[in-house]
Amino acid sequence: MTMEALEATSNGTKVPHTEDKTDEKPKRTRRYLPSLPSAASAADMNQVEYSGLADRTAIEWDSLRNYEMFSLSPDGSFPLMKVSRSKAVRLADRQVLMAGGGRCFRVSLSNHPTQNKPQS
Repeated sequence: MTMEALEATSNGTKVPHTEDKTDEKPKRTRRYLPSLPSAASAADMNQVEYSGLADRTAIEWDSLRNYEMFSLSPDGSFPLMKVSRSKAVRLADRQVLMAGGGRCFRVSLSNHPTQNKPQS
């Protein structure tokens, strides 16, 4: 009795048989990332107001860096945020807008919010 090695075929062509898989990539381990803390309800949250500054002169869309805030009006109303070379997000409703260019007014927030203190 003779033993013959079986060759795997696929659609009439021979498939090379590899016994040693030395080029296997090691499995990645998932990094533990903690979740963001959340408030249990709106009653647990404080009302805050942020002050900001809007540039007086318009700048080109391409000169804004990603995640910089801007406005289409010189008074800084209806702020938006540039999120990529061709997209912006309206902060009021998180609506994504496509943008290919144009002029806008940079908006800068102050470092610290002014907190409304409850009246007693």
